[in-house]
Amino acid sequence: MCYTEQKTFFGFYSVSDFLVSFFGLKYGFINLIIGGILTISSFVTGWIYDDANAVYTLWALMFADWGTGIYKAIKQKTFTSSRLFRMPLYFLSTTFLLAISWHIGKSQYIFQIIPSFILGGFYSVYLISLIENLGELNLLPKRMVNALKNRFGFKAFLDKTDKIDNQESQ
Repeated sequence: MCYTEQKTFFGFYSVSDFLVSFFGLKYGFINLIIGGILTISSFVTGWIYDDANAVYTLWALMFADWGTGIYKAIKQKTFTSSRLFRMPLYFLSTTFLLAISWHIGKSQYIFQIIPSFILGGFYSVYLISLIENLGELNLLPKRMVNALKNRFGFKAFLDKTDKIDNQESQ
């Protein structure tokens, strides 16, 4: 396209010049990335959960847990590439389970609390795992990691429920 000629089409050199600047075809890769992000965002709020920020927070926790787990395994020289692809499967499974629970909660009034329990459970699992990884990498104090695991972890919850069950049975 020759840009030395006079502008003739509403200030553009040609119809193709208008289309290139209107659709941003010079920056196709950037447009593809932005379009993909917006598509995922509308998919999240329409099919996975009401609040996109809640899903993005879950995904960020999962990604951070995955990254620190890989770094920890490399640092401890226990890294195996066969286990590397477990996280994408966890990612899909977690997202699918959250979406199913959200749709169940939307369909019946009695089940409206299920998506919050599912999301909260996943938050706690990945947050505790992230804290454990950061503790083993010596990025968090060991005492703090142990205190969090012993007070708020799933094992602590099971220990408390076992204690309550034992007291009730006596």
